[in-house]
Amino acid sequence: MDKKYKDFLQDFDLRLKNYFNQHKSHIHCKAGCSFCCEAGDYPLSQLELEYLMQGYIKLDNETKKKVQTNFKSMVKGGKCPFLIDKKCSVYQYRPIICRVHGLAYLYKEGNVKVPFCVREGKNYSDVYSNGEININPIIESLDTPNVLKEFDYGDIRNLYDWIQIKTL
Repeated sequence: MDKKYKDFLQDFDLRLKNYFNQHKSHIHCKAGCSFCCEAGDYPLSQLELEYLMQGYIKLDNETKKKVQTNFKSMVKGGKCPFLIDKKCSVYQYRPIICRVHGLAYLYKEGNVKVPFCVREGKNYSDVYSNGEININPIIESLDTPNVLKEFDYGDIRNLYDWIQIKTL
């Protein structure tokens, strides 16, 4: 994989660590909480998919079989096939959407994007009411096209659609 992309992810993860620290009193993510991985579309770019598959290739055979079983039963908007025993089996290789999930940040045209778990009493639920967050969000758009703007990242599709394309 492109060294530039790996270096970028290393720097990006450090930036995210600072963001998570800034908002740690509003973030309730912890090991074993896989709520965000249990249902979603998981949009990712072709570049991210290629990187994710590098992680898959490095998995042990037993874990690969579990992921393959999950792929076969995956439905659109369902559980991520890489989630094994409530843990991401390819965590180091996860896409941007997974890296930034849990943060409230500026989105298109000044709107704030909050994690969907806010409605479940999780992240930012203590400062969220009537569709609005009453603290300053991260002042950076953390959506994939903005984050990867310096890369030729290819198409963005949800994971289910990528899987359908690869299995045709």
